[in-house]
Amino acid sequence: MNIGLALYNIIVPAAAALARATAPFNPKIAEGLAGRARWQEHWRQNVASLAKNVPLIWFHVSSVGEYLQARPVIELLENRHGGNIDIALTFFSPSGMNYFTTHDRAKKSDMIRFTDYLPIDTRGNARSCLDTLLPDMIVYVKFDLWPNLIFEASRRRIPQILVSGTLAPSSRRLAFPVRRFYGNLYSSLTAIAAISDEDAGRFRLHARDTLEIVTAGDTRFDSVCGSIDSSTVALPRALTADARRFVIAGSTWPRDEAVVIPGFAEVHRRVPGAALILVPHEPTDVRIGEIARSLERMQLPFVRLSALADRETFDEPVVVADGLGYLAELYRAGFIAYVGGSFTTGVHNVMEPAVLGLPVLFGPRIKNSHEACRLVELDAASIVRTVDDFVRETEPMLRNAGLRTRRGAAGMEFIRNSCGATAHCVDLIEKHLKGGNR
Repeated sequence: MNIGLALYNIIVPAAAALARATAPFNPKIAEGLAGRARWQEHWRQNVASLAKNVPLIWFHVSSVGEYLQARPVIELLENRHGGNIDIALTFFSPSGMNYFTTHDRAKKSDMIRFTDYLPIDTRGNARSCLDTLLPDMIVYVKFDLWPNLIFEASRRRIPQILVSGTLAPSSRRLAFPVRRFYGNLYSSLTAIAAISDEDAGRFRLHARDTLEIVTAGDTRFDSVCGSIDSSTVALPRALTADARRFVIAGSTWPRDEAVVIPGFAEVHRRVPGAALILVPHEPTDVRIGEIARSLERMQLPFVRLSALADRETFDEPVVVADGLGYLAELYRAGFIAYVGGSFTTGVHNVMEPAVLGLPVLFGPRIKNSHEACRLVELDAASIVRTVDDFVRETEPMLRNAGLRTRRGAAGMEFIRNSCGATAHCVDLIEKHLKGGNR
């Protein structure tokens, strides 16, 4: 462990220097560095809002997805403990912080009294974080683990829990020569709530025997179902009153659109009443411009979603979403969903359309998503690799309500039956939480 940690502490400053060098050319990196500027001063100011007589649980998440996994856990803790626990919440990425502060329309927990970026994981920063917050427990989500922080918190005997823990068989953390280092890292935790028996088994294989590892399930299912069930966001009347059969293409990238746009052009020609709502993953002006040119080449008129607020009806066959934070609600207007990302790094969230009973389509890269693979097994989803695949899958379901309903119901049942992980995670947190003594 000492050799691995020593190498890690050589790499981290080098990576930080590289980030500073590339920041002028990468807005996301620049935003992250700006958010961490004078972080110790910000932390000292923010910690003043914390109570001194109740336990403090520090949740650390990487980005939006991990925050959405943590949110139902925080909400259930609030339901059980009210004002008797404080929450500190830190993010690694600007995307996560921006979503929390700007786009998260869910009820913010009153227990979250501290939010900030996690600084670069050096030994000095880890000590400063712990000295400032004095947490009674740290909760990590999925796999965003920071060695210096974990080892220092372990040295101080602070309980540390990993929830919705995943360790895929193809993970580089299992490869030589880093697997021993990660085995020591996992062993420094207090407990792990894994998403499946298979993940739990892999953690057990590489961690010490005394580490408590349980199978709790994935809190994303609870997060998705809770968000869908409690949403009060109203879509434009021009959209909800439209009787056309909408295909919702969510979180798309250019390689997704290279299949979806010409595929839909053919479907629109064949199926009267077919329409498309296209939701790019990053709806910047540049991306909207690229999409507009692709639609023009296919002779598909479109309207921006923001323009529908002032209209009662519209005739364009395509709607392009030009804002953030509405995808889950837009799926409600759909008959079929296409989920993007699966031609690049991996498919995005397939649970939101599935829980609404929509059959789901996506590209070939889905190994990053257990639920996408399971939906395919249940015939609730299909992989499309080409424009012809898209047409072949979409046209029958737009024409045949029975086929569409059967496939959508299978996906909905799977998502609903997979809920319940949150309670298991909270039970584990309560078991190991020490009384507040800050």
